[in-house]
Amino acid sequence: MRTCAVLLLLPGIVFSHPCASCHSKEVDGYLRTPMGRSLRQPSGEPDGAYEHAKSDTRFLIRSNQYGLFQQMQHGGQNSDFRIDYVIGSGSHASCYLARVGDHLFESPICSYPGRGYAMAPGYENNPAPAFTRPITVECLLCHSDKPLPIPESLNRYRSPAFADEAISCDRCHGDPAAHLKRPVRGSIVNPAKLAPAQRDSVCERCHLAGAIRVLNPGRNLADFHPGQTLESVFTTYVATAVDAATAPLKVISQSEQLASSQCSRGSNGQMWCATCHDPHSQPRDSVAYYRERCLNCHQSAFPSDHPSRASNCLPCHMPQREAQDGGHTAFTDHRIERRPKKEDSGVPIENLRAWREPAPALRARNKALALNDAGQRYSSSTLLAQSYPLLLQVEKGFPNDPDILAAIGSALMDRKEPLEAAKLFDRALEIRRDDPSIEDSAGTAWLAAGDKQAAAHHFEHALKLDPLLLPDIEALLRIYRELGEHAQEAALMRAVQEAMKTGPAPATKQ
Repeated sequence: MRTCAVLLLLPGIVFSHPCASCHSKEVDGYLRTPMGRSLRQPSGEPDGAYEHAKSDTRFLIRSNQYGLFQQMQHGGQNSDFRIDYVIGSGSHASCYLARVGDHLFESPICSYPGRGYAMAPGYENNPAPAFTRPITVECLLCHSDKPLPIPESLNRYRSPAFADEAISCDRCHGDPAAHLKRPVRGSIVNPAKLAPAQRDSVCERCHLAGAIRVLNPGRNLADFHPGQTLESVFTTYVATAVDAATAPLKVISQSEQLASSQCSRGSNGQMWCATCHDPHSQPRDSVAYYRERCLNCHQSAFPSDHPSRASNCLPCHMPQREAQDGGHTAFTDHRIERRPKKEDSGVPIENLRAWREPAPALRARNKALALNDAGQRYSSSTLLAQSYPLLLQVEKGFPNDPDILAAIGSALMDRKEPLEAAKLFDRALEIRRDDPSIEDSAGTAWLAAGDKQAAAHHFEHALKLDPLLLPDIEALLRIYRELGEHAQEAALMRAVQEAMKTGPAPATKQ
């Protein structure tokens, strides 16, 4: 049995995986799917320009012998950024990542098929777009295969930033080590053979964003592996619309949409993503391919006013719609409606429910954290107020859970009790040291409580862990200025400039 790795090449993609030696057809087909082209190094990107009128900013895109560069021109100043990675398959969009020191930031512009360069999602109305959006591990765990983050940081990465770039076979099939040693059935995960919850979890990891994800104690998002349920690692909470059929379309809500369809509800758990999608192949004739999938189930005669059986099913029953969180592009509506309805303007975020409940011991904890996280993300005092008594009750069972302590601190900040909040954040840091996010929260709380020295201490520690945390830099500079500590203000500015120049940390063996 051949177990050597085979190197496969597509434009801009280098893919080395041991599966290719025995399953070359499947791997070759997969590399032509959008998932197989999820992230790559720049290759053949077109030169171009884009004017963002709302910010009076101009972008120039040029390639030379040293790589792909984007220049941002604003207010008489020019800033040049080398693009290190292209994220997205290009089917809907190609967006760009730049390394600044050992940090990864997203470019304010993307490239859209048939439209060329335009603003990235979320930047359309930004009055001052810049390369300041951090690329987190949560983002890269869906858009790449094996990111190599530096621990205790928001968006710092080793060099190279990825062990493997585009999503590879083990994303759905798990670690191939046991299968390579003994390549028999059952020695590797086949999602189609799993129970429905485990099977669907493989796809839901990236195609069910929901409103909020809450990690179980001591877990991180990379802990999920095919064959598990998502709830063994984290709980996804969705915002339920009064009428699911009119819920606004989001880029990564396909699993939620499909579950609301009559096709899925009537299948007794048999219908799932691979009922219609072949992850190992990109159909040459998508109209015929998906029509055949529809007719596999819909075999009875259609009404006389229905188009012929040779027509294209998708424009009527799965139309392309503009995604609320997807910028200038459209995505397929997976609700498979008989007569698609007009979309609603939004979903009340207060109406949160677990997609699947976690273990009973974690249900109250995770729901309280979900309400708190949603309150912070969507600036909802209503949600923060709802979470507060629940968190106080949950703390009795989780007295040393830093996530609970930090969440109570956030609720106290909303209640205008910064001193008590600061004490909670400090307790959380005694348990989880070297967490820049909690350091930031503690600094903000101490500053609101009037103790600038304590606030500065926390912001300084946060920046030791992650030197380009922009809100902390701004807060600390302001404190130094107000305290008249001009030498420390100058030293911080030099440290920031040095962090922007410093080469990335070398990768370690995985």
